[in-house]
Amino acid sequence: MCFTDTYQIQGRKSCKREISRRTPVLLHSNAACSKRIVILKPMSLLRTAAIAALFAAGAAQAQTTVINFNGLEQRGVVTNLLDSYTESGYSFNNNYWYGLSYAEKSNLAYAGSAGLGAVALSTTTLSRTDGAAFSLGSISLADYIGWPGAYNVTLVGKLAGGGSVSQTLSLSGSNSFSNYTLNGFTNLVSASWQQGLVHTYQVDNIGASVSAVPEPATYGMLLGGLGLMALMLRRRKTI
Repeated sequence: MCFTDTYQIQGRKSCKREISRRTPVLLHSNAACSKRIVILKPMSLLRTAAIAALFAAGAAQAQTTVINFNGLEQRGVVTNLLDSYTESGYSFNNNYWYGLSYAEKSNLAYAGSAGLGAVALSTTTLSRTDGAAFSLGSISLADYIGWPGAYNVTLVGKLAGGGSVSQTLSLSGSNSFSNYTLNGFTNLVSASWQQGLVHTYQVDNIGASVSAVPEPATYGMLLGGLGLMALMLRRRKTI
């Protein structure tokens, strides 16, 4: 036995008999073939379209990047100065001219991996090169140059919607990186931190993320699906 299914939007014309809203109904049958018709309600189609939109939005997953400053790994013993630094779509700038610095591998300030430091009392600002909002989830800090002993570092994030968020981290004064989790540093336009007078530090392994822009094909599939839904809603067939 074969089945031929016909789908129709429930519209103005009523059916001759009570028809289930979800279950296919047998309208005609014989030994050779059976014809079924399924009634689809407009609201069901609208819900389907809404689900499709949610799936398309979900395609824009956050892209996470770890800024590890591997490009600064160099053999040698000197401290190098930078006016700015860019990696993976993120830029670092300092309020002092050539205020950023990093230590080469044989330098006493080298903390086991390349990190970005800065001169005393200067402020370093992190932002996206394209101006997009971003989030920070983690950061590693180590002592750079200064007096021994523990001290605190405060990170400040400027929110895209206005206002700011801050978090104070405690450093032991060790010349090795420690990992810290950041809370509330989401939807930022920038993040900044200031060096101390007798304590300076370096940053590494910054966990940053930015919402991805959906591919054009994703928009195409969404628009195509919504167009098909609109077409089906306009069709009226006599049962």
